Amino acid sequence: MEDGETNVRWDAVARGNTYWSSRRRSDDSAAVSRVASTGEPVDVQVWLFGRMANPDVANPVPLRLAAGCTVRDVIDELGRRLGPDFLRSVLSESGETFNTCRVFLEGEAARDAAVPIPKASAATSVEIILFREIEGG
Repeated sequence: MEDGETNVRWDAVARGNTYWSSRRRSDDSAAVSRVASTGEPVDVQVWLFGRMANPDVANPVPLRLAAGCTVRDVIDELGRRLGPDFLRSVLSESGETFNTCRVFLEGEAARDAAVPIPKASAATSVEIILFREIEGG
């Protein structure tokens, strides 16, 4: 396996277990876990899976967002790029929780859209997986 490649266990995702990855974490955990300070842009790579994966959209989708951004900011930017149908498929009517999808930040499940995006030495990885209603359990 090459550096940066990730294996996803879909059964773990569907059951709500912690995301499993063969990717090795950096020894500098402080660089990965800290939230960007004021003025420091955050580079994010968003991987779209399931019905959201589209041959017309680059995967991963590279984003550069303002310091202090959250999962909601990532989803809003994707909505600007991919259209309102994307937003409806991902967020609840309140915009605070996820519909039939799971969102992961660096392999850890994000429970709601208010979770801050950490600043990493490389681009932060955000995985969004959209399930059909029957797949999500």
